[in-house]
Amino acid sequence: MNATNTYAIDSFAERASRYCEFCEKTVFTSHHASQLSAFLCSLYEAALQLPKVGLGYWDDELPDVPESQLAIVKANLSDFNGFYYSQYFDPDPKFILTSEPSLGDVGDDLLDIYQDLKRGLLDFQLGKKDGALWYWSRMHSDHWGRHAVGAIFALHCLVISKDVKNEL
Repeated sequence: MNATNTYAIDSFAERASRYCEFCEKTVFTSHHASQLSAFLCSLYEAALQLPKVGLGYWDDELPDVPESQLAIVKANLSDFNGFYYSQYFDPDPKFILTSEPSLGDVGDDLLDIYQDLKRGLLDFQLGKKDGALWYWSRMHSDHWGRHAVGAIFALHCLVISKDVKNEL
């Protein structure tokens, strides 16, 4: 692995670690919307810098997030449960004409992002950088990246833009 790839992976791991620690130690309210949006934007940007991975790697031994830790994060993020928004799962114009929008939930988004990042971090901390890279990259493409984009949009619409309007 070259120095650029190593830097990108380490940088992503640091950002993922900060997001996970924030989720583990903070009881969130809508006042945290800007901080969460900043975290999600930073994570998304760092994920775009990760080296490309193929489809072939999968580690069935990827560690699960301990239930006690997951329970704390669920409780910490619970204030965002019920922050619903609508979205198209695939905004390709040829699909929008024939599909219905789906309902997203910011609390679910933030929790799913946490779990995907934390599982990769646990692998990373065990020295399995290839496994962590593959997992983070694939989940960015297929799962947590979609949740991040949806949550950023929803936080902006539900909280941030309303705060600005209230100041005017």
